[in-house]
Amino acid sequence: MREKMTRRKLSKSFLLVNIIFAITAIIIERMGISLEMYVYADTFFHVFDVPLLIIASWVIVGHTSWMAYKKFGWVVGLLTGIIIDLPIEFIAFHLGWWTWIPSWSPAIFFSAPLLNFLVWLTVSFGSILTYKYVMK
Repeated sequence: MREKMTRRKLSKSFLLVNIIFAITAIIIERMGISLEMYVYADTFFHVFDVPLLIIASWVIVGHTSWMAYKKFGWVVGLLTGIIIDLPIEFIAFHLGWWTWIPSWSPAIFFSAPLLNFLVWLTVSFGSILTYKYVMK
């Protein structure tokens, strides 16, 4: 009986973490679009002009950052978002999934600005803290 309660609590906590990651993704991506930092290619599925695939990738990065943190510690956990984003930036650049618009920080990797990598560092940090708080 106690195990069922624990599983139910974990399921609710996991759902809450996913909701937090998704809402954060929508808000930050909308800010980037509004500030004209990038433009997404046309997609079929989107939420408030943010492609569903982008929202899903934020959720994946959030969970992966937490798992990397738990297994390897803070440094790897914090760098997880950047490590995941690097090959995606390369692919997106060549396939035209999105286009970075020159703006506030210098472009350092296939038109992706330095600010992008600082955001991913912050996403990994926030994801780890969210997990620590919600999964208590």
